[in-house]
Amino acid sequence: MNKILSVTILLMLVFGFSINSYSSQYFPPTASQKHFTAIVNGLPGVVNAAWDTPVSLWVKVSSKAVGSPPNQNKADTLAGILADRGRTALFQPFCVHIYQKRDKVLGSKCVY
Repeated sequence: MNKILSVTILLMLVFGFSINSYSSQYFPPTASQKHFTAIVNGLPGVVNAAWDTPVSLWVKVSSKAVGSPPNQNKADTLAGILADRGRTALFQPFCVHIYQKRDKVLGSKCVY
């Protein structure tokens, strides 16, 4: 039983890393996505913005953007603003995810 669990965890780790590298290798951001990301990265309170997949923009923010402790309403508002601005800039469906720690999403908004 212990061997099966170990093999399963190992396979999950291997495939988890290969999916991320697969995404960045075969789906590089378009020119408009790169431009939009540069604009978002220049906003006050934004630590980093990056495309995880072709339709998923992850934005890491500081407490300057969402308050301390993090205010979920501010994060949702920021996600909505970025999604609305991105809709007109990118002309594609996508989702914006606002976070401070990768395992805890503070706000999300998708546009179609």
